[in-house]
Amino acid sequence: MKGTIYLTGSKSSSGDQIWCPLPSSCILFFVQYCQSQQFEVVFITDGDPGTSYSEISMSSLKDISVRFLSWEDVDAVVKNVCLPAVHQAELSLVRAGLCVVLRHIIKIADVECPAKKLIDLLGFRQGSMRMCSEVSGWTKLCEVDLSDSVSILIQSIKKLKHLSPNQDEAETNLTLPLDLLKLESHFTKKCKVHNDDKKRRAEISRLKKLLFNYLETKTPEPELNHLTNSENSQCPAAQDEEIVKKTGPNLEPEVYIENISISSSQLKIEHLLRLPHGVRKVRVVKDFSKMKTRSDLDIAELTTEFSALNVDSKKNNQHLSEGFLAQVVSIPGFAQIVEGLTYLDVEYMHTYSEGPEMTLADLILFVYVYLFLEKLDFDCLVISEHLPNIMHWMKHMASLTTVTLTGQSVGWNMSGLTEGLRMVFSKGNLDSKQNRISFKKPKDTAFEYEEDMELSRCAVTKHRALKPEVYQALKKLEEAEIKPCLGHHPQGVNVTVDWDNLPSGVHPREGDVPEKRTRRKCQQLENLVTAVQTVAKPGHAIVDFCSGGGHLGIILAYLLPQCQVYLVENKEESLLKVCSRLESLAITNVTLYQCNIDYFTGKFDVGVCLHACGSATDMVQELCLNAGAAFVICPCCYGSIRKTHLLTYPRSIQFQDSSINYKDFLTLGHAADQTEFNIALEEQGRECMNLVDSDRAAYARELGYHVTLCSLQPLSCTPKNNLIVGIPS
Repeated sequence: MKGTIYLTGSKSSSGDQIWCPLPSSCILFFVQYCQSQQFEVVFITDGDPGTSYSEISMSSLKDISVRFLSWEDVDAVVKNVCLPAVHQAELSLVRAGLCVVLRHIIKIADVECPAKKLIDLLGFRQGSMRMCSEVSGWTKLCEVDLSDSVSILIQSIKKLKHLSPNQDEAETNLTLPLDLLKLESHFTKKCKVHNDDKKRRAEISRLKKLLFNYLETKTPEPELNHLTNSENSQCPAAQDEEIVKKTGPNLEPEVYIENISISSSQLKIEHLLRLPHGVRKVRVVKDFSKMKTRSDLDIAELTTEFSALNVDSKKNNQHLSEGFLAQVVSIPGFAQIVEGLTYLDVEYMHTYSEGPEMTLADLILFVYVYLFLEKLDFDCLVISEHLPNIMHWMKHMASLTTVTLTGQSVGWNMSGLTEGLRMVFSKGNLDSKQNRISFKKPKDTAFEYEEDMELSRCAVTKHRALKPEVYQALKKLEEAEIKPCLGHHPQGVNVTVDWDNLPSGVHPREGDVPEKRTRRKCQQLENLVTAVQTVAKPGHAIVDFCSGGGHLGIILAYLLPQCQVYLVENKEESLLKVCSRLESLAITNVTLYQCNIDYFTGKFDVGVCLHACGSATDMVQELCLNAGAAFVICPCCYGSIRKTHLLTYPRSIQFQDSSINYKDFLTLGHAADQTEFNIALEEQGRECMNLVDSDRAAYARELGYHVTLCSLQPLSCTPKNNLIVGIPS
């Protein structure tokens, strides 16, 4: 059964074009890149055409099943999320958000045709774009920030093109968005590679084997078609299959040496490995002054003999010819230097956005930058001064045949892009195409790395607080006469669930909870379930945010069959486990959503979460407050609290007026995580935990909610045992 991809897009009046925003363009580009037949595309036509930034030819989608619907005709479960989205009706599962949808497309297409090795686009441990934008600065930049800022920039360019030729020059000088400059700066950073030493040792071994082969025998050199931009009749899928034949799981990747240079101080070798998607470039530098044995090595003679060779002897302008390499390795002393190479001499080149290998992120960013350059009529010279690293990266991406053919398949002017980039890197003094539009950097280009999330796949490092800082923060609250005030659970002491009379599939042990944790997990669930039962009514929609394996959502759905229960979780693996449990229980009042918290936009009456990490608790509370819904929240990971593009701290006016600043609040959060039983700082940690949650409770009260801050029963069920229950007045 095909999955249905819902995108925002409008058909032109002539019917031969589709106008769509950047995320929709990314999805269409990916579907064509993967050549998957497992999806149909449904365009939602109610969007404002003025917010569309690209045009896709209808003829380019001839191999894809395409439909058009108005928003009112869309399935109700899909209306609960932001587009793009994928609906898998057979699983009662909706996936939403650009990165979630793209990762799903890649996984399905990889199963459909494993020979293409599309799964490689997800990178090491399939981690590319896996972390949600709330905690990963890199995902936020690629999925949210650049999409928004490039869209605004494209809109500004479109407006300027309609101005009169006599317009003031100052009005045609646009400011580059800070997000593009962040990406530009990102390319200057050193590559981070997992299992770094192990991989670098493999690179050295591979290079030595290649070079020493030239001392013994010569073999015909295969063509490097994958790297050229020449016309090629093969489709991306066919090319990938050819690559896999040469670089399959049991074969070594093909290695090509791009450049060798020898000076009086060092040897430098740049080589690349051909991969199913792109290449991996490696630089090896041997500093002669650090060589342990060089008594019989005449560096001057080595340099002289190398200088006499024709260094420009390359094949296809991509890599050094066999003849030239044979001459190099035969130079006296060269083999001795190569033998002395170690993994410490290896450096991975930052060829792609996430490091040395192409990933999902590169294809997302390629779409953004292409559409930006297209609106400039590919006059790349007007921005090359400000974005040289991005231009180098674009030049490489445009040289990959699979990328070029995919662009052509969606009707893009890839030859125009190639020519525009060629002008940038031409050695001659070329002028811009007399484009009336120019660009400048913002006045303040300093990135606040301490406060902004780091551009990495992982969550930002927790704030670490010293004892004096904790004391100072507590003193400020004491002087403001702010003290935590804990109440009682809405059900008093009656917080138990009769697990023996429930189906075994409802019990958390069916969700892979370890035996030693099962009892405590049951106690945690009992506290939240009984609290929800006091506020939920028949017909209510209940959302279990950060639902994980669905322990809370499943028991709520079973005990409250007249309520509709939505499980919102970003991790696909967790939701797939829920699917099997729901099937065994024959529960039909549950819909699953794989998406970021803020991508769920549907109406609901009660929001719940059990141990949502750090700022996720506050995002859940914010959604509930905006929806006018009741909430039952058990926070966790106070040390992971961070301000985001959606949240600031402290939350309440009461705490803000107490002179507690953002750093003080992070300090309280750090201390609040020190609540493990029987440790020296447990009492202080509990006080800080209660204060952080008092801020959350005060924030809701200021918005008209009746709020109870209480403890789970028994306290021993978890160190993070606060419960916040809010009911709209």
